[in-house]
Amino acid sequence: MAQYSKLVENEIQEIAGRYKLEITGYEPIEQGASNSNYMLSTKRNQYILTILEFEPARAAKMSSVLLLLAEYEFPAPRIHKLANGEVLTKYRGKPVLLKPYLTGQVIKDLDEHKVRQVGAALARLHEIPAPDYLPDRNAYLVETYPAVLAKGIAPEYKNWLRQRHDSLVQDIPAGLPIGLVHGDIFYDNILFDEGKFKAILDFEDVCKTFKVYDLGMAAVGVCTDDTKIVLRKVRALVEGYQQVRLLQEKEKQSLRSFVEFAAVLTSAWRFWKYHIDAPDAGKSERHMQMVDIAKDACAIPTTLFMNTVFSG
Repeated sequence: MAQYSKLVENEIQEIAGRYKLEITGYEPIEQGASNSNYMLSTKRNQYILTILEFEPARAAKMSSVLLLLAEYEFPAPRIHKLANGEVLTKYRGKPVLLKPYLTGQVIKDLDEHKVRQVGAALARLHEIPAPDYLPDRNAYLVETYPAVLAKGIAPEYKNWLRQRHDSLVQDIPAGLPIGLVHGDIFYDNILFDEGKFKAILDFEDVCKTFKVYDLGMAAVGVCTDDTKIVLRKVRALVEGYQQVRLLQEKEKQSLRSFVEFAAVLTSAWRFWKYHIDAPDAGKSERHMQMVDIAKDACAIPTTLFMNTVFSG
């Protein structure tokens, strides 16, 4: 768990007091790899207290997006505002966000019916106008990828990473639709309730970039079997997506490359996380799963991909 900021009871109570909440219990949430999260209980409700382990400006943009999603009634976490009406407070200089707890289940192995629901939800997200204040590139691309290249370790992996990144970026066609992109659609950022899609979570990587990049990331996050792309699930993802938003022909033609690109950048994030940011010998090879997925995506013949995912 990313428990970077450890709170004791009096600190929890002090922060909760800013929201006029009387806490009856709390416990750390044993999941997540980027922030510190606590479950807070009151007599009536439960809340998620998140200490964001990144800069305040980025936290402000993310919280603004959550408010925007609420305006459009998009299924995502809502912000519980402070007593003074603000959405963010601070703990030891770090941004703090409070959200009502969403009930539901995280399901690792999604069947095609559930994947189709994810696709439809992602398309709904992409239909929401993207605010101008969002960054125009995913954080993996501007932060973790260059940080990995700058480190003098793992030369073989870095050579592969640089080569695939450069090749894939060069092949991105001009004029792809740009919009509000989640940037990290993995199964553990999706909630279901009795088999029905309920919400998308964790908008900390939200940005304004190619919509098909988000679709490629979702394919990596919910359409793989360990190290392999499951094309029938990618087809289900696209079917659900196109129930809401039709893909342009150039998006269809570039989707396979964006699946690979998403896996490449996720491998860089994992390498950065467990070798540089928070070294962990037990997780030091986690990036290799994404390397294998990227290689599998690259090896799929274009005709096979297109016929399987888009035929009919």
